[in-house]
This record gives sequence, C-alpha cells and structure tokens, in this order.
Amino acid sequence: MKSPEKSPVLSVVLPAYNEAAIIRDVVTDYFCEVTSKIPSTLLVAEDGSTDGTRDILFSLKKEIPISLSSSPKRKGFAKGVSDALKKCNEEWVFFSDSDGQYFPSDFWKLWGNRHGYDMIIGHKTNRGDAFYRIVMSKAFHAVVSRLFGLKLKDVDCGFRLIRKDVIRSVLNQTRVLKYSFWTEFTVRACLKGFKVKEVPINHACRNNGGTRIYKPSKIPTILFEQLRGLVTLYSSADRALRTNEKFLD
Repeated sequence: MKSPEKSPVLSVVLPAYNEAAIIRDVVTDYFCEVTSKIPSTLLVAEDGSTDGTRDILFSLKKEIPISLSSSPKRKGFAKGVSDALKKCNEEWVFFSDSDGQYFPSDFWKLWGNRHGYDMIIGHKTNRGDAFYRIVMSKAFHAVVSRLFGLKLKDVDCGFRLIRKDVIRSVLNQTRVLKYSFWTEFTVRACLKGFKVKEVPINHACRNNGGTRIYKPSKIPTILFEQLRGLVTLYSSADRALRTNEKFLD
C-alpha cells in the first residue's frame, strides 16, 4: 500500500500506549481511510508501552509508510502529544486517540469543514463510555464553558483537525491541566482569537479494556488537580485579558 506521492498537506498523529490488542488495526485503518487518500504523513507516537505495542508498530512500519516516534520511558499523555505535535510541519494536523473508539471515516467530516476555521473538533454523539465518565465529562465541560465563555460541547475531544499556526501559537503554553490537555489547548486557542468549530462524530465503546486514567479510585485526585488547574488557567487568562499581556507566554 502506498500513499499519494505529492507534497503532504496534512499530518496525521496517533498516540499509542499499551494498545497491543488493537494498535495494528487502528493504525492500518487510519492509513487506508486517510493517509492513502490525501497527501499526508502518518506519525505514531508510542509512549513507553510495556505490552508489546512498540514491537507491533516496528513490524507494521515495514508494511506501510508510517513515521514512528518511540519513547523507552512513559512521558504521560500531555508530554507525549506535545512532542509529537512539534514534529509536524504540514499546514494541517489531524489528531485522533488510538483506543479504537473513534471512526477514521469521520475525519472527512472535519476536513470538509476546515475552510474559514482554525480548528475543527469532533463532538461525540452516543458516547461509548461508562456512565460516571459521561457525567464527569458533562459537568467539567459545563464549568469550562461558563468560566471562559465558550460555546462548545466537547472541548476535550481527542479527535480534531488543527491548523499548524494554532499549534505554534498555543502548544508551548499548554501546561496547567494535567488531565485535560486538549481542554487547555482549546481554551487558549479560543482566547487568542482562533476560530473553532464543532462537528458531530461517532463514538464506540472501548473494546481493549477500561480507561487507564479515569479509574474510580483516582477520581478524587483527578478532581482536585482539575480544579486547581482551572483556577490557575482562569487567573492567568483574566490577568492577560485585563493587561493585554500575552497569555502565559
């Protein structure tokens, strides 16, 4: 299988951590649905997996044209994604979690709405997560929308198309919401005046085990860290807007 031999206009970024059971299928599906149909690069950012994911990706790299960034030690989601985004040079960057819950074909819904916008975010419909995750997510999104005046329903969605200029402007400042990298990224992008649009997308149940981050036992710690991060973000945003300073440069 070969992708079109034209100058890439898109970078496709997939993070990977302990997804040995599904990573081959997920990466192949994105290659077939997106990378093989549009001039683009496909970067898989593997983050210290311990279940054989790395070996599978190195094997897959011999079969389809993917770039593989592999870390011997776990960086964490935010650091791993930030490092991957910094490697992208194309005008547009498409990011998707690689847990098998998103549908590669929904990329075209985002791509078709790129004109006139700087970032297009997927809005999950019929979300395939545990009930407590859905409740937590809706409450968190409501708080974020109220604090920052955003009219977005799924500010933290891990399925989005981003103009490179947004990444250059926002990425290095995104550092206070440990468990919600994309929420902070989106807030900062909106406050800088970038145009953002949401598009409904599909969302499936996770077939490769449960969530590795939002486990019930970790909820109190996560809530505390999220609230502390939101206070810091709101304080810095309010100060910057009142004094016309750069937003946490």
